[in-house]
Amino acid sequence: MSTEKTVRKPTTIAELKDMIVATRLRLPEQQERVARTALAHPETVAFGTAQTLADRCVVSPSTVVRVATALGFDNFREFQQVFRQHIRKISLRAADTLC
Repeated sequence: MSTEKTVRKPTTIAELKDMIVATRLRLPEQQERVARTALAHPETVAFGTAQTLADRCVVSPSTVVRVATALGFDNFREFQQVFRQHIRKISLRAADTLC
């Protein structure tokens, strides 16, 4: 019998935040720093690389990848897609208000 929990892959930043709260996800200190930075600065994830986020958080790129997998993603690229979609949605809303 496996004791490993199956984490459903979030498709939006709102789902990601909800999942973290609902599961009371606890991460090691460096990983928590990465997760908090990603949520506070989605543009860093959307337009950067694992190395960019790692540099900003003063951690290794492998720590960034571990965060992505701990949050239910298969890799950093999948994690990044959620942030890119978030930025795209914000941009479209802003463009709509200008018209």
